[in-house]
Amino acid sequence: IMIYLKIFALFFIYFFSARNVFAEKYFCSEYISPLMIDQPFIMNSPEHKDQIQQVILMQKNLEPKELDLALHEKQLRPETVVQHVYKKLTREKFPKLYTLLDRVGDTSRDVTDNIKDHFKITRPYLVDKNVQMLISPSKGYCYPSGHSTGGYIYGNVMSLLIPKKTQEFQDYANQISWHRVQVGMHYPQDLAGGKQLATLLIGGLAQNKEFQDDLKNARDELKKAGII
Repeated sequence: IMIYLKIFALFFIYFFSARNVFAEKYFCSEYISPLMIDQPFIMNSPEHKDQIQQVILMQKNLEPKELDLALHEKQLRPETVVQHVYKKLTREKFPKLYTLLDRVGDTSRDVTDNIKDHFKITRPYLVDKNVQMLISPSKGYCYPSGHSTGGYIYGNVMSLLIPKKTQEFQDYANQISWHRVQVGMHYPQDLAGGKQLATLLIGGLAQNKEFQDDLKNARDELKKAGII
């Protein structure tokens, strides 16, 4: 009996700790169709080859400080975007804000990965040997850019909460996006697709009751702290 109790206890601990690894998504990946964003250029088409040349050109002009920033942004988390503008908005002090952003992030990744698997566009460093892999490689396909979608969706949600900082959040999302081209992970078209997808996501989230509730809770938390 003691053995079974120990097994049950271990399962209980694992189950509930695992639940914190991934936040509950607001809607499933099929909620937004791949056909709702611009279609990427066909692989090896003249337009696609031009995209590769743009990546190569951008890499030639890459400054060391930009590469350092790209390395910092590699693991894109809510904190990456939020604390770039407001360092004091930590996860420990603002749990309701990060509950909202974690759910937004997981929803965004799920939808983005589904669309990537639909289009199956290979990353530039795998297509042309002249494109340098300047960062640890990301897995899977590249259209649309997950970093672009994530950066813009975090920025969009934070802009809903703190409108006066909208431009700062948008500028940082732009920075995150272009760094992904400079390190050889994405084509310029991937950034445009990611930005389009973020706009669709915020539209879908705005109609979601759970998102509305979480947004209100985060706004109340920020108001209580005197941020807004």
